[in-house]
Amino acid sequence: MIELVDNDIDELLLVLNQNRASPLVLDPSRRQALCGNHDVQACPGSGKTTLVGLKLLCFIRKWTAPRRGICVLTHTNIARDEILKCLSGHPSGFALRSYPHFIGTIQEFVNTYIALPALRSKGMTVTQIDDDHCVDRLEQMALPGTKTYLANRHASISELRYRWEHNSLILKTPAFQMPSQSASYTNLLAIKARLQAEGSFFYSEMYAYAQESLFHNPQLVDALRYRFPVVLIDEMQDVQGFQDELVSAIFDHADVHYQRFGDPDQSIFDGVGGELPNISYNSADMQPIVESHRYCPAIAVQLGGLSSRKLVLTTSREPAPGDPSNAIILFSNDTRAQVLDCFAGIVQTLPASRRLVVKAVGGVAENSGDAAAPLNIKSYWPDFQRNLQPQNPKPDTLCQAVGQAISLRAGGQGLSLILDAIVSAFRLAGIRFISRVGVEKPPSRSGLADHLRSKQVYGTLRQMIAEWVVGDDPSEEQWNARVEALRALLELPGQNAGLNSFLAYGPAAAPVEAEIDVPINTYISEADVKIELATIHSVKGETHDATLLLETKYRTLFDLKEMIPHIMDHALPAPVFDPAHQTTHVSIRASFMKKAYVAASRPRHVLALAMGRDRITPAQRQSLVDAGWNVIDLG
Repeated sequence: MIELVDNDIDELLLVLNQNRASPLVLDPSRRQALCGNHDVQACPGSGKTTLVGLKLLCFIRKWTAPRRGICVLTHTNIARDEILKCLSGHPSGFALRSYPHFIGTIQEFVNTYIALPALRSKGMTVTQIDDDHCVDRLEQMALPGTKTYLANRHASISELRYRWEHNSLILKTPAFQMPSQSASYTNLLAIKARLQAEGSFFYSEMYAYAQESLFHNPQLVDALRYRFPVVLIDEMQDVQGFQDELVSAIFDHADVHYQRFGDPDQSIFDGVGGELPNISYNSADMQPIVESHRYCPAIAVQLGGLSSRKLVLTTSREPAPGDPSNAIILFSNDTRAQVLDCFAGIVQTLPASRRLVVKAVGGVAENSGDAAAPLNIKSYWPDFQRNLQPQNPKPDTLCQAVGQAISLRAGGQGLSLILDAIVSAFRLAGIRFISRVGVEKPPSRSGLADHLRSKQVYGTLRQMIAEWVVGDDPSEEQWNARVEALRALLELPGQNAGLNSFLAYGPAAAPVEAEIDVPINTYISEADVKIELATIHSVKGETHDATLLLETKYRTLFDLKEMIPHIMDHALPAPVFDPAHQTTHVSIRASFMKKAYVAASRPRHVLALAMGRDRITPAQRQSLVDAGWNVIDLG
């Protein structure tokens, strides 16, 4: 196994820093992360993705095994793309994009190397792995009586899926604890069988089939460990428990350089989708990287109280003379509408170059209908619409993907949309990809380039896509001509209803963000300060110039009221989230803390909080003033 030492880092930095205006400098904690294989907690703005990229470049410069590779797993496509972008700045990085290496999501890895081969060995066909599609089809096929039965028992048809439990593959049937002779139970079994016959599966089912395959074929674990002796995982705090269980069972072994990067303090997706979070990483002791390159010292000193792990955070940034103090804006019901204007006044004191990205964020976009005295983002600005948050809709057809790409023009995001759609077309056609070593694989983005090159159409397709993107939206006649050319180039079949529907001419998807003239969910003050409103979850990973954290209410608890004691006293023990009891006050406060930490660690220059004036005591006000906060009471 390859070992990395300080000299490997120094040699790489010598090359990289030749073309950098500001040289990369690594402190001891970052060097330890590069040379070791222990779990790493990287604070917000610490350059975690850059660190992962540097480690990969150090490894690939010493790599000699032609059929063994480095495996990099991420939680999301965005995280994968960030790593690939980081590697693109060095010639050695391109070697990591293809065989024998793998960079992709955990889902892609499990599908490609375990689940899909296992399903094929059972004689099962896979045409689509998508939760939304599966739920839609089950809803369409379920009998009215079945739907009524589930509704009366507050059960969801989305739970009709296979899981791996007690060393067995089990079909979980919602609202039924055991087999039944009822019509609803019989209907559930029938529509599930029909769904699988169509080749449609839930994402989580791929893990169940993978677990089954590993259980019955233990030699597969040894083969994967040999194939990938180095495994790095990014954004580990967001990896769900069932994903962690599978990946750790394979790679957490003495024969593998297995290292996980993330930040448990930012694990704000605990319990999302009803799945339990991982505990092997989020509850583990690990080496922290506490120096950020994002926020100024005045913000760094305030964040410690919101760190669940009680990190003492530092920053490489120098204080900027004239920047306003961090502020706490207090309001009543009568003055809550003034909060955004007050924040705009604070932001306006920043130079124009340091107030380009200004956001106001909250933990709750909208309260449930039965919530008493609700408080959410909309409470501060009634025009806020949760469904208009700045995220691009996923195109449903190739035509929609091209339409979105045209709106983005030369952006890499547009090309990515079309390539994803091309992969979908191959999947619908039932075409297998051929790797550069001649091995057949299911279609994927990571294998697309090799397949196209094996067919000698890579350059032709790229030229075809470029011509699509630089033009205008096509007419139906033009589109049909394009599809005919594409079918011929990629050898796509004509008698395939699903593929034909995907390739058909159709209306464009909702416009992408770059196409919108009026800023989405943006409040504009009289002084023309633009403040975008968003949920905390939607801004994770972003960097702002100034951020306002809006107090919101969940159930009976106000998040900032619960966090003020921790902001005042950094030594106060942090509440601990209990996955088995997610709605207790302790678990809710633990969730509040992590979301507040994510929000408060976004800005470079100014952090502000807004909360009800009746939820803070005079003694707390004075304590916050003594700690450097500017407390503004709107009355």
